[in-house]
Amino acid sequence: MSGAVRLPEEFSALTTGVTLHDAETGTVLDGNDALERLYGYSVSELREMEISDYTAPSTKFTQSEALRRIRAAAGGDPQSFDWQVERANNTIIWVAVELTDIEIDGVQCVLAEIRDITEYKTRERRLRLLNRVVRHNLRNETTVLMGYADRLKDAIESERLEEEIQTVLDIAEEIGSLSSSIQEFEEIADPNGTTRSRTSMNEVVREHVVAKQEEHPAADVRLDERDAVWVLADDGIDYAVDHAIENAIVHNDHEHPSVEVTVRKDPESDRGEIRVIDDGPPIPEIEIEVLDASETKTDTYHGSGLGLWVMQWCIDSLGGELVFEGNEPRGNVVRILLPLDDGVR
Repeated sequence: MSGAVRLPEEFSALTTGVTLHDAETGTVLDGNDALERLYGYSVSELREMEISDYTAPSTKFTQSEALRRIRAAAGGDPQSFDWQVERANNTIIWVAVELTDIEIDGVQCVLAEIRDITEYKTRERRLRLLNRVVRHNLRNETTVLMGYADRLKDAIESERLEEEIQTVLDIAEEIGSLSSSIQEFEEIADPNGTTRSRTSMNEVVREHVVAKQEEHPAADVRLDERDAVWVLADDGIDYAVDHAIENAIVHNDHEHPSVEVTVRKDPESDRGEIRVIDDGPPIPEIEIEVLDASETKTDTYHGSGLGLWVMQWCIDSLGGELVFEGNEPRGNVVRILLPLDDGVR
């Protein structure tokens, strides 16, 4: 009986996405035009899908959790939560969902109001990062720098002078690196700063591999192009690829680091994929965990952490996904996944 239930006509004019769900099974019964534009799926397609089918792969939100919330709302307990959606074109967005019970034509249903909050979420993460950098990293580096400056006064007449000066230079370089990363964030965050266009993943990766081969002659940096891959991207893809390859080289403890970069179409997700595979020490779990949007830690950790933040920010801004895996017998696999561009406009 509930299969024939439809949204009242007034919901069609709303700019907020709205879905009507079966109170027990969670099945989509109806939706408005704004929802179809937001998700990229038609209502008829959504009726045949489970909620998990259009949930972003990286999210912890499961089909069972969705049903639990729908049934809670049906029982008179309204639900409010944020959720990541994978749209029909494989881009990933953040939405805010409000679930309430509603009765239509004598049938109890659950009404979902859905708003796109991707811009808000990315701005929130940006501010949190800048706060961490300013409060923790820059403050700590400056304190250490001042300490070494004081020690230099005592070292002027001693043989320790060269070592102390080198330490000051190293710290100053680290501060400069932090400043550069913040500038990259600012450029990607500015909606008018860069323009997205159809971009060859192969050309981007090829350019950076050649550059890294020249910058780090001791490293073995190889390129494996398995497919011709086109994506819709801006300068963010350059920043992400640059940091991924650079981290794989400079944080490697081998005298001759080995890095393989592959470009292909990922058959599982139907997205373009860049893999940066190294044989160095594993990326500390704490540096990966702090990238989580729900993470509440107050510090940014030293090492490759800030570079990972830049990569995460850039890939998020392009509606993609950044995945970290282990390499056997040793090392890391960093996967950059971006929606394909079929060239149709």
